[in-house]
Amino acid sequence: MAEKTRSEVREEDKWNLELIYKNIDAYNEDYKKLEEMLPIIEEDCKNLLDDSKSFAKYYKDVEVFARILDKMFTYAHCKKDEDTANSTYQELYDKTVIIYTKFSEINSSVVPKIIKEDEKKIRDFLEKEESLEPYKHEIDSILRQKKHSLSEEEEKIIAAFTPVFETADNAYSYLTNADMKFKNIIDEDGNEVEFNENMYSKCISSKNRDVRISAFKSLFEGYKSFENTITCLYASVLNQDSINAKLRKYNSSIESYLDGKNISVKLYENLIKSIRSNLNNLYRYFDIKKEMIGLDEFHLYDGYVSVIKSIDKKYTFDEAKEIVIDALKVYGEEYTNKLKEAFDNRWIDKYPNKNKRGGAYSTGSYDTLPYVMLNYTEEYNDVSTLAHELGHSMHTYFASKNQPFATHDYVIFLAEIASTTNELILNDYMYKKAKTKEEKLAILNEKLDLFKATLYRQTMFAEFEKEAHDYVDNGGVVTSTYLNDLYYKLNKDYFGENVVVDDEIKYEWIRIPHFYSPFYVYQYATSLSIACYVADNILNNTPGFKEKYLKLLKSGGKDYPLELLKIIDINLEDTKVFDSANEMFNQTLDEFVKVYKK
Repeated sequence: MAEKTRSEVREEDKWNLELIYKNIDAYNEDYKKLEEMLPIIEEDCKNLLDDSKSFAKYYKDVEVFARILDKMFTYAHCKKDEDTANSTYQELYDKTVIIYTKFSEINSSVVPKIIKEDEKKIRDFLEKEESLEPYKHEIDSILRQKKHSLSEEEEKIIAAFTPVFETADNAYSYLTNADMKFKNIIDEDGNEVEFNENMYSKCISSKNRDVRISAFKSLFEGYKSFENTITCLYASVLNQDSINAKLRKYNSSIESYLDGKNISVKLYENLIKSIRSNLNNLYRYFDIKKEMIGLDEFHLYDGYVSVIKSIDKKYTFDEAKEIVIDALKVYGEEYTNKLKEAFDNRWIDKYPNKNKRGGAYSTGSYDTLPYVMLNYTEEYNDVSTLAHELGHSMHTYFASKNQPFATHDYVIFLAEIASTTNELILNDYMYKKAKTKEEKLAILNEKLDLFKATLYRQTMFAEFEKEAHDYVDNGGVVTSTYLNDLYYKLNKDYFGENVVVDDEIKYEWIRIPHFYSPFYVYQYATSLSIACYVADNILNNTPGFKEKYLKLLKSGGKDYPLELLKIIDINLEDTKVFDSANEMFNQTLDEFVKVYKK
């Protein structure tokens, strides 16, 4: 059946963006307001440090501007994504980006000015002007960086080199997404087909082992042919980070990245320490998978083939709605009532339509609903995705309704906790409701795969990043041999002696784009670990925990992430939370084996 056009989709199945703007004319009215405000913001920046009134006026005007801009951006990108072929909404989005760029350029001098000013003067401003209270945390965060700032002239020089610093990431993207070619492979039907990166996930999970082997070899031979070029690109990132850390008087590259969120290197090290101490659980997972597939030797290219039947049961959207609401009612009445509102008040854009962007996400601003975009096709994974994205939206809703604009937005470090907790609670709910052995195995397997991909694999990536950066910080010269050997050794460590770690895997680091956003991936593993702790306490009905968790969601970004986590009694200066995530994986694996052997 042909996909519906956007105009053919029922109104009740679309998100209600008219609550933001009735039409484009209304959007354009706000756009005109912002154009008129730009000179005012520019003047505010010039007068920023004249006196406390000028300082407070800057923050007041920027808040007015930013709230309108956020609302415009939510509207424009949602309209663009619901029909990517609609040039009117593409133009709207581009206009929003243009005015955001102008705004950013005007504001670029503010942080350096605050850092360079006498701290006592800034503190006096905060005391004199009550309206600055919501911005105290933001200003404190800026002042924390004072000891790592350079002279005004030096900062200008570094800022001027920003386009140069972005070259490695841009070149890597062009090379791997456009220029790189791979050797053809033979598909499951015996036909020679042109192979590319997008085909890899499908081929590597094929039941036909020859297809898996061909895809594995073709992919990594393709990356190997560019190993020297990409080593040069990545080495420039490592050297840039090391130079920046030394110039700004940080002890290491990793410290320079974590310090902005007031996160210690100890936390990062605790994650790696805990995962490494529990790798026997992962080894057991691979041993069980090897047994279920029936292989004499288990290679890396065997790790993605499914060992159980997928859940081919279909779930209508209305069924998914009831499942998600029933599963998440463990949070209590306040959360559940707002969840029902998400379904009843059209927060959700449900189904695919012609030219709609793929995938799913949660989006919104302080003055809009926290919308959810789906491409719902009635699969079990769609139900899980719905719960996940609603986790983000509920976090956004509670933060926006309980915080002033200045502190409503939460950082990436916290962002995946609410969504992943929802996934874990849904998984527990679905498992308890499952009636057949196949259904139970499929649900448990989904949870195990989540841990393998997020807790273990992302921690291995995080360890690779730290080792490579530390090596350069200590004077090491990066070569392809060094990076290949480091990555190969980590795979040997993480997969264990019973898995054949194929030589080609040493080139896998080349295909990980996240390495060009240094020290980002550890947050995936950390968020899952925290989500395990939250889900465990919620499901076990720990006294007072639901209230503490809702308080965390309502806190937005009012403090540093590690301080906010203390609300739910988490201290990531030790390994307790990471250890509990490993234990949840181990218990899930025990249950999987028990059901499998019945």
